[in-house]
Amino acid sequence: MIINILVGVAVLIALYIGYYLLSHLHKIMFNISVQDDPRLKGAAKNGGIMFIILAILGIVALIIQNDILILAVLLWMTAHGLVVEFAILNVINHKQR
Repeated sequence: MIINILVGVAVLIALYIGYYLLSHLHKIMFNISVQDDPRLKGAAKNGGIMFIILAILGIVALIIQNDILILAVLLWMTAHGLVVEFAILNVINHKQR
């Protein structure tokens, strides 16, 4: 029961992060214009799409109630969040002037 609640929370977080990244493709994020920086635009676009896909997989895992799939989705969400965070931080820290 508790794992279903945690997966539901993870799905909501993944949906929000995916929406946020995709909605800021034509805005300023972290004082950097996303349109002008192709690395940040690529990280935001790919990260947003993958978070939406992971959220859909999380919903499927909740419907199917397969423990292995739930574990795989949670681990994949965690790893992907870390990779996207590092990619965006790399762009911010190595901003070309």
